[in-house]
This record gives sequence, structure tokens and C-alpha cells, in this order.
Amino acid sequence: MSGDIESKIRRKMESRGISSSTIEGFLRLVAQLSRQSAYVPLHGVVAPDANLILQPPCNSKDLTDLEKRGEELLRHVAIIKLNGGRSTTMGGRIPKGVLKAKDGLCYLEIAVKQVQALNDKWRVELPLVLMNSFFTHRPTMDTVGDSDIPIVTFVQNEVPRLEEQTFAPLETGTEEDWAPPGHGDVFASLHRHGLLENLMKQGFRWAFISNLDNLAAAVEPWILGAIERNGIDFLLEVTKRTAVDRKGGTLVVRNGKLDLLEIAQVSPEQRKEFMDIGRFSVFNTNNVWVDLNSLSDLITKRSLELPLIQNHKSIMGARIIQLETAMGAAVGLFPGARGLKVDRSRFFPTKKVADLFVLQSDACVLDSMNRLKRSPLRPASLPYMPRVFFDPEFLDSPEQFKERFEDPRSVSLVHANELEVTGPVFFEEHVKIEGTVKIKAPPGETYRIPSGAILRDGIYP
Repeated sequence: MSGDIESKIRRKMESRGISSSTIEGFLRLVAQLSRQSAYVPLHGVVAPDANLILQPPCNSKDLTDLEKRGEELLRHVAIIKLNGGRSTTMGGRIPKGVLKAKDGLCYLEIAVKQVQALNDKWRVELPLVLMNSFFTHRPTMDTVGDSDIPIVTFVQNEVPRLEEQTFAPLETGTEEDWAPPGHGDVFASLHRHGLLENLMKQGFRWAFISNLDNLAAAVEPWILGAIERNGIDFLLEVTKRTAVDRKGGTLVVRNGKLDLLEIAQVSPEQRKEFMDIGRFSVFNTNNVWVDLNSLSDLITKRSLELPLIQNHKSIMGARIIQLETAMGAAVGLFPGARGLKVDRSRFFPTKKVADLFVLQSDACVLDSMNRLKRSPLRPASLPYMPRVFFDPEFLDSPEQFKERFEDPRSVSLVHANELEVTGPVFFEEHVKIEGTVKIKAPPGETYRIPSGAILRDGIYP
């Protein structure tokens, strides 16, 4: 990186009022661009063995013992939700946290209710800690400002997007010049705002961190009991990798240590090998448990240097690099780190409009603790949740629901295996999808599905 480029980045960040420590940290990341290899070669990694990935208890007595110990420790757990995301992958233009998610509630409202239920059941007084971005902070406060539980918020860092060829900061004169630096920033931002120290002073020993849009991610006492029993300082929840999520980050052993490998870190030539679910059989849920004292020690020693991820994009006609880090990549920095293999019941993020459609359907429910669960009416022979694919010509943003559905929540998916919809299709109320169904509108017309229709195992019309 030339001195001229460094000066341009520094001036741009200073004009935004960004702290000097954040500026220096970002400049170190930019300097890595010319030094580090763009990709991680797969011949240097192997899948972790059973010693590095724990399994849930296999007998009821062990589970009960862990639950009891975990319940005693609950008051020492801070719950942190990553709330920096826009709804861009759904075609939306508003923070994802304020989108209606389930039962008329938005993601933020459900997160609040989850913590309230936790406090009521175990008689603790845990706050909800939200890491917002510069884009989500104000709408978040408008939504949860009058909550019945303590809400603690902090805004993560923002950094310039860089021109792909020169590494100079993007200069469009708009907010598109800026981006949050990935959820790996949660650790540095906690420290920068003084929250890490404050949480420890208040008696919190661990943090459970998860994505706000994963409503299935909630504090489970038995996991906390297992963390204490095994002396784990960083726990990353993983689940069985399927063909649907083969692009997700996976746990590997690299240079003799447990590590998280993302597809963006793998060369295009080796990505097919990376997606081999036989070789790499688990993927990252982004549910993380971290020992706050260990985290503080790493930050104090300046040992919390996360691997750099280069996210290449096109912004307003310019090819740019967005520098990011991943929260789960910290697994390689904690000496007592482990993975924990959990089932799909703890992982259902909503990244696409089709995911939101499933979330709002009868295929899943909010339980008494406001955690997202598979509907008890859904047959065990079916996948945990139905697989739904929407062609962009049918639907690519939540705002279009009213154009394609009389009421999307009335479409029954509880008996659905898979649904694929292509072209201009309109669903009237109370349609039932059963088995595997494909719907493709005939050329030049809108295909209407009448109220009360049952579509079962087939191609329509």
C-alpha cells in the first residue's frame, strides 16, 4: 500500500469521526492485502476429529446433570445479537430486524420476548445486548426503546469500501462508500465501547452471540454446563452439512489448530472440493459462546487478529473490495476452543424471501419460550423445514408479497417437502402444499391458485 493510498484512507475515516485506533486497525488490514495469499490451499487442511467437536449428551442423566449446572450459571451469561444487517439479500431496503418475521412480530420484538421468557423462567435479570450498524441503529431504538427488559446497544465499526485495483477508498459521495467490517468486529467493538469490561464487572463470565435472524438460536443451559465441565473458552456450534448449505463455512484443522474456513477463502478452482459434504461434514451456525475473561486477555495481548476475508462486489458500477472478518474465525485463537455439533433445531436463519415465507408459515412455530421450532404437526419423515425456491420473476423482495399472495401466512407448508415457483403466480388464501410441488406460470399469463386448493406431489399447471 502506497503512502498516498494510506493518506486517502486515513483522511476519509477521520472525516467520519472514526477513532484513531479503528483507523490504525483498518490500515493494518489493508496492508495485509498485498502480503497475504488470497486463498487457503485445501491440501493443508483436514476435517477435525471427535476430540475437537463435542457431541450432545447421549443419555438422559448426563443431560440432566449438565442442565442443572447450566441453570446455576445462567445469571453469568450475556446474550448478544448481531443486528447490523440490511434486508438486501431479500431485495429489501430496511434493516432486517424490523421486518415482520413471525406471528405479526418483527425479529427484534421476538428477541426481546426470548430474553424476557428466559428471565421469567429462571428468575434471572439478563439484558439483551444488540450490536447495531450505522444503518440499523436508529430504527432499532425506535423499535425496542420502550422494552420491559434492559436493552444495551452499541454500534459496530464502519470502514471504507476500497477500489479493487488501487485499494483507494471508494468515492461516490454516498453511504455506499461505507460498510460494516463483518461480524468478526463484535469483539473489538465490545472492547472499544467499554462494554466488555462493564459486563465482566457486572459478573458476566460468558457471552452467547448469534445472528438476530436466527430465531432458533437461544440460550440452552445444558450447553453452558458442557462448556464449564470441559473448560472451553470458545465454543462454535456446528451442524450437519447438507447439499443446501454446502457453501457455508466449515470447521477444519489448519497448522495444527482448529479453524473456520469460509468459501471466500478458497480459490475458485478448489471450491467444488470445499463443498464436498463427505470431506467437510459440518458447517458453522454462527452461534458462538465465548469466555469473556479469555477474550479480554487476547485483546490486551493484541492477539485477536482474525483472518481477513475479501468480499468482492460491484457498487454503483465500480468493482470494490469489502474487507471483513468472521466472528467464528476466532475459534483458531483460543487455546481451549471446541466445536459442538447440534441438530437443525438451533439453526434457521432467513437470508432469502423464500426463507421468510417458510418462517411465516405453519411449518414452524414459536414455543412457550418464543424460540423458533418445527411444527409438532409436521411429519417426522419430512426435512426439518420445507425447501422453498422462488424464481426472481415470481418474488424477490418482501414488498412483493401482496402482489403474489392474498395472504402468504395462510399457505400451508406443514406437509410440504419442497416448493418451487417460477413466473407470475398468484396464491389465493388457504392453499395447501403437500410433498414436492413445482409451479410454473404459462407464458404470457398469471397462473392463479384458487382458495382452498391442495397441491400435492406434482408439476402445475
